[in-house]
Amino acid sequence: MKKVKVGVVGIGSIAHMFHLDNYRDHPAVELVAVADIDKERAISTAAEYDGIVAYGSAKEMFEAEDLDAVSICTFNNSHVELALLALQHGLDVLLEKPMAMNMEEAESLKAAESASDNLVMIGMSHRYRNDSQIIQRTVESGELGHIYFAKTKILRRRGVPVGWFTDNQYSGGGPMKDIGVHVLDLAWWMMGKPEPDKVVGKLFREIAPYGDDASFPYAAYSKENKEEGLYNVEDLGVAFITFKNGAVLTVEASWAINGSQDDAVKVELFGTKGGATLEPLTLFRDTGGIPVEHTLGVPETDFYKKEIGHFIECVQQRKKPLSDVEQGATVTSLLEAIRISSESNDIFKF
Repeated sequence: MKKVKVGVVGIGSIAHMFHLDNYRDHPAVELVAVADIDKERAISTAAEYDGIVAYGSAKEMFEAEDLDAVSICTFNNSHVELALLALQHGLDVLLEKPMAMNMEEAESLKAAESASDNLVMIGMSHRYRNDSQIIQRTVESGELGHIYFAKTKILRRRGVPVGWFTDNQYSGGGPMKDIGVHVLDLAWWMMGKPEPDKVVGKLFREIAPYGDDASFPYAAYSKENKEEGLYNVEDLGVAFITFKNGAVLTVEASWAINGSQDDAVKVELFGTKGGATLEPLTLFRDTGGIPVEHTLGVPETDFYKKEIGHFIECVQQRKKPLSDVEQGATVTSLLEAIRISSESNDIFKF
């Protein structure tokens, strides 16, 4: 089988940490090219990887190279535009989260993928963890019964990221879209992807920007972020979501909060026959009428490597990704519902 020729668009931290090396090291992949609006950065990155070419735009790369697939790791507001361009050039797409800025964008991408012969996979990386997949399979088996309640949170005490993340025109939102999307997607997927019903959401901006206090983890904070208008997103997002099967999900996500630092991906599921938690991975059951809990030691894995491997497998075998564009659109609709509910101070009904 010939190698899959891959390009990467957007050479920021996500591309460097999770995409480029995993493509380079995959035996079935040929990493061909990189593109970035900062061409000097693209050239510098290309120099780190023997034989790859640098471009100053995705369009230029798509037109010049005979690619099979592409990772898109750019600002949130360019995700869908670049994915549509890639589909027009006959490429399969791995699109970083969040999938889209809004539902209009999400629906346009769904329609374009459906009309093409190519696939779009959304980079919901925590689905590829061993512990997450154990919980999902346990729920799917029916062992925990009907999951009627789930709680999720990912809370940074002082963790505002540097740069464009705090500018709504590029990011489309704060911690709910940046890190909350992980726990939201993970819990919804583990619950069996129930159909949304109603959402009450609240997005707070109360204490950020908060200065340069380096005593806190993640306190690195660029001077540009302090300028008026460059911090115009929330610092805490919370949501109460109901589903048409009667289940309820709560979500909490912060970059800045006056409480304990708890930035692990926390998910708790409560079912009619048992329950489960993530970090630590624990299953709760009744055994002989006695409540029993099992904390499981699961080998750690490089789940970003697994995610890239799954994408290449989907490209080669033409199979539907675990985190496909339709599911990405549902998660986008939930994020959009949280925002609308917060702005209207009312319940959002699907």
